[in-house]
Amino acid sequence: MMALLYNLVAFSDKAIRKNSPIAICLIVNISYLSTTFMPNVSKVYMYYILAELITIGCIWLAYRLFFTSKPYAYYYVLTALSINACLHLTVHIDIWELGNVEPWWLWDLYTYGVNTVDIIVILSFIIWRDFLGLCRIGRFLKASLAPKKVGDNG
Repeated sequence: MMALLYNLVAFSDKAIRKNSPIAICLIVNISYLSTTFMPNVSKVYMYYILAELITIGCIWLAYRLFFTSKPYAYYYVLTALSINACLHLTVHIDIWELGNVEPWWLWDLYTYGVNTVDIIVILSFIIWRDFLGLCRIGRFLKASLAPKKVGDNG
């Protein structure tokens, strides 16, 4: 919520509106707010997975339809929400499909992983930079995995 307020204030400066992640921040805040009031159901992790996937879809669609450039937060948030969805899925499978009731390292990984990823999302809304090099790594992988053209000596 504080990151949204920060971005609302920063958005008032016309010089930095182009790189503002305000739309992503708003969509993520609505998503997180919607899961706060979720009923206490037995298979809550499935609702979290669904919320993460809907949020990813809304962000992707918003930037596909309404924006020409993507801020760094776009890539950070989509990556973070994908990681969170995977973590929710693994814990759901562990508890509800495999019937595990004893805590083990996966539950610790889930707890620390989800919270760390959420902190990274918040930081991406405040810093507005590629502070972990995620975009740089993505560009490197894209260039490395691109098919070589005939006649390239690389």
